[in-house]
Amino acid sequence: MEQMITTQQRQSSRLLIALGGLWLIIAAAYLVYQLANPTVEVRWETATEIQTAGFNLFRGTNPDDISSIVNQDGLIASHGEAVSGATYTYIDNSVEVGQTYYYMLEEIEYDGGTNRYDADMFTYKVPYVTLFTAVITAASLIVGLALIVTGLKEDRNL
Repeated sequence: MEQMITTQQRQSSRLLIALGGLWLIIAAAYLVYQLANPTVEVRWETATEIQTAGFNLFRGTNPDDISSIVNQDGLIASHGEAVSGATYTYIDNSVEVGQTYYYMLEEIEYDGGTNRYDADMFTYKVPYVTLFTAVITAASLIVGLALIVTGLKEDRNL
């Protein structure tokens, strides 16, 4: 009977160590994924949209040259109205960690006219690690190490 309890306890301690190792792997994988796949979430809001067909979003790494169109897959369709605009979100996933980007919006009207909002240009530096990523990674590291230490302590006490 005593041998069976010791075997179960040893399996329990090994399971804790394995789970701790898994948590550490998850933390490392999440951090690597975030560093390898940075994104910028661009948001804007319109007050009114009269004859607005949609928008183009431009980006540059220099405030004097914002000429690269971000929405290569087509016009960002308008969904606002003349009396109430709308809120838009576009995910730019072709950015590099550590790089500063300058964004500018261009409104395209149904008649082909355009309004480029130069005064509303905004700047965003893609961080190496976001606060959310740092918190999730740190929490996963703590949980993983705690599981490993608990498993090792259990194993030593057997």
